[in-house]
Amino acid sequence: MTTTPDIENATATPFECHFTLAQEQSLLDALQTHLPDGVTFSNQALKRFCQQGAVWVAELYKATGTNVDANSETPKLTRPGRIRRAKKVLPAGSEVSFYYNPTVLSSEIPSPVLIADEQTYSVWYKPKGVLSQGSKWGDHTTLYRWVESEYRFEQPPHQRPCWPIHRLDKATDGLMLLAHNKKTAQQLAQRFERTHAKDELDEPRQPHIRKIYQAWVKGEFPPDTITLDTPIDGKTARSHATRLAYDAERHQSRVEVTIDTGRKHQIRIHLAQAGFPIIGDRLHGEADENAPDLQLTAVRLTLLSESGEVEQDYNLPDALNTLMA
Repeated sequence: MTTTPDIENATATPFECHFTLAQEQSLLDALQTHLPDGVTFSNQALKRFCQQGAVWVAELYKATGTNVDANSETPKLTRPGRIRRAKKVLPAGSEVSFYYNPTVLSSEIPSPVLIADEQTYSVWYKPKGVLSQGSKWGDHTTLYRWVESEYRFEQPPHQRPCWPIHRLDKATDGLMLLAHNKKTAQQLAQRFERTHAKDELDEPRQPHIRKIYQAWVKGEFPPDTITLDTPIDGKTARSHATRLAYDAERHQSRVEVTIDTGRKHQIRIHLAQAGFPIIGDRLHGEADENAPDLQLTAVRLTLLSESGEVEQDYNLPDALNTLMA
C-alpha cells in the first residue's frame, strides 16, 4: 500500500491509497481495512466517495474475460475503472485505488438544463463551473454524471447512462451533447471528426456537427467577418468571427464564432492573438481576479448530413444565454 506522505489531517489533506486484495472481499470492507493509519471514514462516507467516482478498481480476469482466482494461470487485470457500488465483491488480486481530495469531493455545481431529449442522445445547457469530464479524484461535478445520478427524464427510460461526446471548458457555458448508448456515442463522435474526403489535405475538414459560440471581447471588433487560422500547438486551426454588437461605453464587442477545428482553447487563443481577448479570460486574455467570469458561451449545435444539409438544429434559449444579460 502506498499513500501520499505526511498526511496531517485526512479530512483536509488530499491523499492516494493503492492496494491489492489478498483475498476475496467487498470493496467497502477492503477500503476500511486499507485506509492509511490515523484515517477513518464511516461506511456511509466511503459509499458516497464511490458514487462520486473517487474509487478505481482493476479486477482479475482470464483471457476469456471471466473473473478468476488470483492463483489461476496467466492472470490479467482489467483496465482500471470507477466502481460506484461499494458492496461489490472483488476477487483476490484486484487492484484498488482510492483518491481522496476533500475540495473535489465537497464541490457542488449548478443544475444543468435539458434542451432536447432525442432518446438515444440529449442536448443540455452546461452552466459555468460544471465539468465536461472528471479526473482520478472524482467525476460527480461533470455534466454526464449529474444527468446519470440526479436527473429523471420524462420519457422512458427515466434514468440513462451517459457518454460525453465533446467538451466545453469549465469556465464556458452552453450547449453540449450526451449519448445514452455506446453505438450512438460512437456515431456522434465520428460526426465531430473531419470527414469530408474532398477537402484539400492542408485544409481543415468540415465536421458534421457545427458548433457556434458567442463571446464578449475587449475592443471594437471589425464589422466584417474575419478568419483566424494561426496553428495551435503545431496543428491546423481555423475560426471565423463576426461582430454582433459593439458597446462603445464599455469598449467591448459581442462576437459570434464558428470553428472548423476543435483545438484546446482555440477560440480564446485566436481572439487573444487577434487583439480582442475574451472578457474574463485569465489564461489567454488580460483578466485579473476582479474580472467577471469568462464571457464565452456555446449557443448553437447543428447536426449536418453527409451532403451538408441540416438534420437537427439546437439553439440556446435567450433566457439561458448569460451574454444577453
